Amino acid sequence: MNSSDPLLQPLSIEELGLLENFLLSDTAPEESMTSIEMVDGYMTALIAGPELPHPDVWISCIWDQESGESPAFSSEEEASLLREFLLRHMNSIAMQFEDDPEGFLPLYEKIGYPDDEEMAAAVEDWALGFTTGMELTHEAWKPFFSDDEVAVLAFPVFVLGRITDDYESMSEDDLGDLVRRLPDFIIRIHEYWQGNR
Repeated sequence: MNSSDPLLQPLSIEELGLLENFLLSDTAPEESMTSIEMVDGYMTALIAGPELPHPDVWISCIWDQESGESPAFSSEEEASLLREFLLRHMNSIAMQFEDDPEGFLPLYEKIGYPDDEEMAAAVEDWALGFTTGMELTHEAWKPFFSDDEVAVLAFPVFVLGRITDDYESMSEDDLGDLVRRLPDFIIRIHEYWQGNR
């Protein structure tokens, strides 16, 4: 593939909006991911982690993690377009880690939010998405979590996704510090798996 390949073109802000609108629509299954930040975190875990499942598997999980329900697409064209959007966004994350891993930023760092509350919700969604990606390939993640020295790299994800109870007991300054440092933790997770795949 080369840079002229349509599937290697990053999604525009408008296309990201279209994807998120679809996630929030009645067309998407009730259990589908509900924000583009959640999808971004989920995809990041799959790219930075130990293995990348077949697109049919990871795309299905976006729509419904439990029963595998598919969206009620209005047409084959809509289904094809949504699949293209997801593949393109996944590829853009993969290219980031391949070309410039140290420059990685979660999607919420590239989008403006009207207030701190919406920013916090975006970060929480992103972290929840990342944990979902870890769960999808949980067997392959076991060596990571069996090593206490590297397992701590996932701590900010669990806190910011409110998977643990630590969020409520931390100060705003400490939480803000975790948000600022989260990209670096993800870069370190990617480095770990680069050497341990």
